[in-house]
Amino acid sequence: MNFSKRIKTLISILVVIVMLSGQLAFADEPAAIQPDMPSEWAAFDIQMASIYKLGGEQSYYNFAQEANGFHLVDAASSLSSAFGVALEIVEKSEKPVTRKEVIGALYNALNNVLTANKKAAAKDDSQEGIVKYFVESGILKGKLNGDYALEDICSKQELLIFAKRAFEHLAYELDMDAKGAFWKVSDDNNTVYLLGSIHVSDGTLFPMSKAIMNAYDESEILAVEANILAGEQDTEYIMQKAFLAGDATIDQLISKEAYEIYAQTMQMVGVPSQVYNKLKPWYAALVLQSVQMAQSSYQGTLGVDIFFLTKAMNVKPIVELEGVKFQIDMFDSFSAELQEQYLLGIIHGEEVNNKVIGDLLELWKKGDMETLEKMMFSEEATSETMKEFNEKLFETRNHNMVDKVELMLVKDDSNDYFVVVGAGHMIGETGIVKQLIEKGYKVERIFK
Repeated sequence: MNFSKRIKTLISILVVIVMLSGQLAFADEPAAIQPDMPSEWAAFDIQMASIYKLGGEQSYYNFAQEANGFHLVDAASSLSSAFGVALEIVEKSEKPVTRKEVIGALYNALNNVLTANKKAAAKDDSQEGIVKYFVESGILKGKLNGDYALEDICSKQELLIFAKRAFEHLAYELDMDAKGAFWKVSDDNNTVYLLGSIHVSDGTLFPMSKAIMNAYDESEILAVEANILAGEQDTEYIMQKAFLAGDATIDQLISKEAYEIYAQTMQMVGVPSQVYNKLKPWYAALVLQSVQMAQSSYQGTLGVDIFFLTKAMNVKPIVELEGVKFQIDMFDSFSAELQEQYLLGIIHGEEVNNKVIGDLLELWKKGDMETLEKMMFSEEATSETMKEFNEKLFETRNHNMVDKVELMLVKDDSNDYFVVVGAGHMIGETGIVKQLIEKGYKVERIFK
């Protein structure tokens, strides 16, 4: 069966731009954080520390316990090695370490990385100068009275947070932060920030630029395609839509050749016939895509949307532009031809999918939207299947999203919004950005 390069590329892009991809992969945790959870105030930063691969395994349980010399050396050496620079290891000790000792060791690692990259850290490397540098860099934060509690014993969770902040400081200093697909839309009354998302990643999208993070902090409301952390009702709806009713089976919906390949693939990954025969083709594709992702370095838990949804949980209001049910209905509306091509594209295109996703991630990190747009939309859709793909995946949804962004600008003068949707919706001739410009809104690309 012949699948064009264009079809395979678009199937790969579908993995990245459709929010539901992240939901099916959400069961896969990105790091080995142990069951005893960190304090609520520390949980998000510790999750990021694990994504950055900071510290050793011993640091990721009993988070409130005292950190010792072993934990400190692991944190400092992993911080330096994360940037490709070896750190001379000092003797490890089981003695608890103070916050002052943690700052000193992390400064040595940080300075080690900056020196290797021909950059300077603190002008004054005295204890007082290092503390001042850490405070000005946002790595060290104290109480309201300016007390940094330097003589206090440092807990494991505090150590991981210090290391996480030091990592992000280095990434910014070395211009290694992800620039993303980011725009600012404004009128006389309020602002809507638009971030084109990548829904899966390998963790290298972090940290995102200060411009992106500051805009999030300044916005009162987070808006996403679908809040996939919302609850069980969406899962129930997916199950209702995903399985064929009555005596219907998938072999009645796809070609004999496609079914033989599909059945063989499902058997190889251990799915029993009584299950895979009852799946609709679009959902069978999502299941196989989830299996492929579990075997690769790309995870839905490391996508841009999950990052902001997790960050906003119990902190900011979250609104949906579409919702999971909308996206499920979209998949379910695919013609038989498109569903079969989607399924076969996933089966045949694992190697292509991984390469395309990797390329998309690199373009997103660089903020190279021109190349990304050419990659996604340079070829005109000629077949009816590809026209359907573009219309259902992009055109209709883009128009709907533009309408909702307009409502944010026109109807809500008191709140700024931070909108996160798939990057493919932002760019192109029918993309959100171009439509808003054509409607007369001031749209500014933020790239710094």
